Amino acid sequence: MQTTQPPQIGPVHGASSLLDDEQVSKIKRYIMDRQNQDGGYTFAQWTESSAQDTYFALHILQMLGTTPEHRKDTIQFLQELQNADGSYDSINVAYYCISALSRLGAKPLYPARSFARSLRKSHGGFGNLDVDLETSSEFQTTYLALSILKPSDEIDSDQVIHFILGRMNSDGTFGSGSGYSNLASIHFAIASLDLLGYNVRSLDRTVKWLQHRELSSGGFTSDPRDTSYLVLEDTYYELNALHHLGVRPSYPQSTVQLVKRFQNGNGGFRRSIFLGLSTFESTFHALSCLQLLSGNDHLGGLIG
Repeated sequence: MQTTQPPQIGPVHGASSLLDDEQVSKIKRYIMDRQNQDGGYTFAQWTESSAQDTYFALHILQMLGTTPEHRKDTIQFLQELQNADGSYDSINVAYYCISALSRLGAKPLYPARSFARSLRKSHGGFGNLDVDLETSSEFQTTYLALSILKPSDEIDSDQVIHFILGRMNSDGTFGSGSGYSNLASIHFAIASLDLLGYNVRSLDRTVKWLQHRELSSGGFTSDPRDTSYLVLEDTYYELNALHHLGVRPSYPQSTVQLVKRFQNGNGGFRRSIFLGLSTFESTFHALSCLQLLSGNDHLGGLIG
């Protein structure tokens, strides 16, 4: 499972400018048809609403300049996912709820900063370094916690920066191993450093490593030795990382055409270039890629 940060912006039309009216209409209908009576959303119709799908649904609708329906019900659904002590079932749920509520002009019922602070570890970051099935990177929890805490400046930025840079490999990648490193780890590490005010544009080795994974035929791959199987999140993570680093992709038009190939007939986007079900997460990844490729730097989110 992946995730993505929302600076508050108005409707942004960079992504839709690269799609025709029918494609945009299908995306909107795909999202809006999957809102449940409780106000939440689910990518699979007739299943329970989730914080994750509600976050992505609201983000996608905003990117397409569409006002969500049943706003009050959605706010209540999200607020009720918080426990009375201010905690959530996970940092992912906390991030999704707080970010989604912010987009609706609302707040959690209880302060959530103490919950985020409780995840701070002696190594300097947040959460465990072991990556589980719900975490795409050992830096993801740190990024999500920082996104909740940063506005209040209740963290020791230097200590967190030291934690992240201490896990930078000799080739400019971040996290466990090197060579064919996890693009999600690079993405969350750079996004966290940028959030903390570190000059990420000084990371020349990281830029070089990332550029080596861009394909002239469009998109990016975590392993340049095997380009036969492309997944949408690799391109999403790499484009976001390059965006933070202030670097434009070399083959934007080819990548635009590649991203469009991930769209299914129902308007949503799938993870695999070949086949698969549409999901809100992949649809968000696709539109975020198109947003950046359109030349609009005001990307409205960063969690995949």
